[in-house]
Amino acid sequence: MIKKYLTTIGVLVALCIIPSMVMAKPLVNISVKAEMDAVVKEGGKTLTKRVVAKDVTTGTVIFYTVSFRNDGDEKATNAVIDNPVPKDTSYVPGSAYSENGGEITFSIDKGKSYNKPSLLFYEIKENQGKTVKKVASPDVYTNIRWVIPVIEAGQKGVVGFKAIVK
Repeated sequence: MIKKYLTTIGVLVALCIIPSMVMAKPLVNISVKAEMDAVVKEGGKTLTKRVVAKDVTTGTVIFYTVSFRNDGDEKATNAVIDNPVPKDTSYVPGSAYSENGGEITFSIDKGKSYNKPSLLFYEIKENQGKTVKKVASPDVYTNIRWVIPVIEAGQKGVVGFKAIVK
């Protein structure tokens, strides 16, 4: 009787453990902050402080920070973070960064394709009807992509960029 009871418990424990082993996977969660520099007075001193971006005007630089954390129980490999350059802003050249390494690429077609800046081309027709390829300038970037090679379980990190309000 005891042997049968222990066998039943063993099977139940195995049934509980096996699904959790099968379900082991990475789970990368992200949050985005949009901030700007503002001049504030504190303790009689004038300081520049980073605050939530609101009531922005033409020429305001917005700092976009994407924080991520792998809340899963396995490492994430080649994790992709895509972020559009917000409407009515232009990407600030050279401002994209990753604290965790990886590759940063850009899109000029709303995220359909990505490449390094020197390899982003578009075509225009000149007056004579000839099609000419041109390298895209940062003000026409529509999206930014970061590919992080490895995010260990429990690891967190930050990527980001700056954009200026048109």
